[in-house]
Amino acid sequence: MSEENENEVVETVEDATEEAPEQTTLALNDIVLAANIIDLATQRGAFKAAEAGHVGACFNKLVGFVKATQKAKAEAEGEQDATTEEAASEES
Repeated sequence: MSEENENEVVETVEDATEEAPEQTTLALNDIVLAANIIDLATQRGAFKAAEAGHVGACFNKLVGFVKATQKAKAEAEGEQDATTEEAASEES
């Protein structure tokens, strides 16, 4: 391998490490926003009739996920409250 090729390889590796992608996060609010965007676009007629089924299925999945996540979160908070109340009553 010539010196010129070696330099190109080293520069390429250095460029790749410097341009590492940022870690992307997705919050529940982002999913709610996506569902709202789909709803709004549907109301404005942005989709063709043939696409409506797929768009509706996607929307239903997003809404179902949000509802299930909120329910699980509420149940987890309820369990934490119950544990805290039990501990407080045992101390009395």
